[in-house]
Amino acid sequence: MASARRSLLLPTALAAFALCAVLSACCAFVGSSAPPAVGASLRAGTQTRHALPVDLVEGSSLATSLAVTTAAWWANIVLLIIPLTFLIILYLQSERTLAEGRK
Repeated sequence: MASARRSLLLPTALAAFALCAVLSACCAFVGSSAPPAVGASLRAGTQTRHALPVDLVEGSSLATSLAVTTAAWWANIVLLIIPLTFLIILYLQSERTLAEGRK
């Protein structure tokens, strides 16, 4: 019973850590701008929309989609290198174990 509990503890802790890392890294990909606050009346929202320049309103989604921060680049690199390294090492160790078993 104790070994079964211990064997589930590490994967659960790793899954919780990965979930926390994913949730805390969300702002690296989009930026840290807050969503616009909803006004009390609908009329105030329309007036503020008309107060913005046309170029800013039309290109805002494009500018946001192209805003890639340095943290996002590092997140992509780390999230590719670490799992691939783990899989390569796992493959090499399993092949070594199979080769030793054949002899």
